[in-house]
Amino acid sequence: MSEILLQTHGLTKQYGRHKAVDHVDLHIKKGAIYRFIGRNGAGKTTCLRMISGLASPTEGEMSRFGRQGKDLREVRSRIGCLIEAPGLYGNMTAYENLKIKCRFFGIRTPGYIEDILDTVGLKDAGKKRTKHFSLGMKQRLGIGLALVGEPDLLVLDEPINGLDPQGIAQVRDTIQALRDGRNMTVLISSHILEELSKIATDYGIIHNGVLLQEMTREELMKRCSERIEITLDRPEAALPILDEMGFANYQVTDRHHIHVFERLEESDVLNMALAKAEIPVRGISITSQELENYFLNLTGGASHV
Repeated sequence: MSEILLQTHGLTKQYGRHKAVDHVDLHIKKGAIYRFIGRNGAGKTTCLRMISGLASPTEGEMSRFGRQGKDLREVRSRIGCLIEAPGLYGNMTAYENLKIKCRFFGIRTPGYIEDILDTVGLKDAGKKRTKHFSLGMKQRLGIGLALVGEPDLLVLDEPINGLDPQGIAQVRDTIQALRDGRNMTVLISSHILEELSKIATDYGIIHNGVLLQEMTREELMKRCSERIEITLDRPEAALPILDEMGFANYQVTDRHHIHVFERLEESDVLNMALAKAEIPVRGISITSQELENYFLNLTGGASHV
């Protein structure tokens, strides 16, 4: 079992009568690229601010790097974060911005800044002032600033929001390189579903401050893949028939549905077997679902995504 790097229990943030985050239990494994998905206003940024120590929970507990409690002083240097727009000095170069951050951390290692610039794809930025950077370059420099101090956990809030396809690809490649090259754990919030799905290893879906699901990439792809969907009143009654027929890759998804992820060409045979066993079937079909549709169905529609 993979080591849990960060875990929350009942994490809650309340403003007056409004619960922006409502008893969220997150489990983030070491070395994961964890995608935190939700609509705008779902509570993603508030969660990330609490995890990063920029806001205090109203209630709940956190365990970071195996240490319990709300006090972040002992683990602060192990968390790097880019939440909202990166704070850059527009009249300075990328190198100069990083140099200021390094001085704050007491870092004077030769080649340290050059290594970060190379990691985030800005080694050729030269003397260009950051006020003339593209949005994608600014985001990558923001990630570079978050890397100062060699954090074990990198927290990124909507890092591809507003980027063009090239900028998205560059940020995506940077995140992948950090995970593969440095074994860094990355927590990314996003309301853009498909763009980072190629690199994410784990997912959490939040809606109205409530964590609806956590799953691995494999589990999510399985739920979105092509399958036999059986609709019936009592799914549990059909399970012995599936077992007798040698089906192993199936899942009861709710009170009225079973999804079968193998032998799709045998849907008619399966239907006949269920009928023979006098198990009423409302419907049986071959279906699949895109990630975006899965998310929309889970959160109740397309508004405000």
